[in-house]
Amino acid sequence: MSSKRILFEITEASKNTIDGIRLIPNENDTTIWKGYITGPQGTPYYGYILTVDIKIPPNYPLNPPNIKFHHFVFHPNVSANGEICLDILKTQWTPTLTLGSVLLSLCSLLNDPNPDSALNGEAGRYWKTDRKKYDEKVKEFCEKHCEKIS
Repeated sequence: MSSKRILFEITEASKNTIDGIRLIPNENDTTIWKGYITGPQGTPYYGYILTVDIKIPPNYPLNPPNIKFHHFVFHPNVSANGEICLDILKTQWTPTLTLGSVLLSLCSLLNDPNPDSALNGEAGRYWKTDRKKYDEKVKEFCEKHCEKIS
């Protein structure tokens, strides 16, 4: 099942139909991908490209892909090592989800975090109590770790 699904994902990725999202499989190993998310407009991530590393497990799509940010992202639901707290990557995964739809959900998470389920306590506190400081920290880390859109 996995190889058929991976071929489907490659075909979908080549169409590049989701605005602000790009998926690229590794040429030598189609279970390893890079994902690129354009920071959503109206967020402090806007103007930057965030990169995720994607590893597709052997039993995909029955189990979710392993997706982590490639670089540090200042966000309540992202740990220092790039792990993402997103229900569809854990308990709410369903085989009908695609890599594109997961990255689209990540875009939504960038726009609307869940600070009550924070992996980064500092980011969660700033999100709740000082949005200006939160935005400043996001931009500071994006400047250091993300590609800037020209």
